[in-house]
Amino acid sequence: MSIFPKRAIRGSAITIHWNITLPAGMEAAVCPLVRIGINSPDGHTHMLFEEHVLLLPSTAVSAPEPLKPNDTGQYLQKYTPLLVLASYLTGPQQREKLVELLTNMQNGRHYYFTWAVPRDAVPGKYTLLSEIYLDGSVKYSGTATEDFFYIEQLNISQEEGEHLLIHNPGPEPVPAKLITYAAERHERPEKLELIHMAPGGSLTVNTAGKSIFLLYNEERITIPLHCYQQPRSLRNQQHLFLQKTKDGVEQRYVLPREGQAAWRLSGLQGEIWQAADGILSTASLREKYRAAYDEMIAEGLITEIP
Repeated sequence: MSIFPKRAIRGSAITIHWNITLPAGMEAAVCPLVRIGINSPDGHTHMLFEEHVLLLPSTAVSAPEPLKPNDTGQYLQKYTPLLVLASYLTGPQQREKLVELLTNMQNGRHYYFTWAVPRDAVPGKYTLLSEIYLDGSVKYSGTATEDFFYIEQLNISQEEGEHLLIHNPGPEPVPAKLITYAAERHERPEKLELIHMAPGGSLTVNTAGKSIFLLYNEERITIPLHCYQQPRSLRNQQHLFLQKTKDGVEQRYVLPREGQAAWRLSGLQGEIWQAADGILSTASLREKYRAAYDEMIAEGLITEIP
């Protein structure tokens, strides 16, 4: 089995790939009961699939001779995603097991399940349930040691001044990253720190004079700590920007992708355009530029990210 992604958050979705392969030489049809589910840390099981699957012996017979060009053989063509192949290659399986898994990709039967992570899902490690019942015996997943994923949660709270507290309420560590920029210059970060938030652990961050971002959940979640719960300003990403020098003076123009309209940015407007990079807070730019900033908002040149 393979899981995408291995780390998720509440309200997201988990995709699970499951493959069943018949043993070569099977002479009679079988119809096992298959149960696929997710075991949550609080003891609940979320069933995704619980059905009898009919497996016919013809699909278990090995090809008598090598396939010729344009010959599809006895199997319908399967379009196995590259992520599925990659997931097997990155696991700790022995080489023999990997060869077996890859060989079974074509003659196996592939199933895909999607689980919508509840908004109130508890953080922690979730394991997959994979059971095949046949003639009173049960067979489990061949990749059971890797059949798990994490639901992550980091809570942010405001403390005194410009200090924020990061807290991991879950029972599993959460890998994260802190990226720090100077308050006014965002070309290169001043500091990059990889951290592992311990179960139940907390970390205090001082954002005074800095632009600091917290990244986690495989870097899909980016939280600007320096303007936490404040909107940020960003130049309109659907507009084209042109900058050229004439008689030693830099001239800046903004052009929508369609139509004949265009704006020539003055000194202040050019400064606002450059400053609105999605990092600084709306409050900081409006405080500095006020009328010019509001005019660019009204014209749709600058947008505000909630």
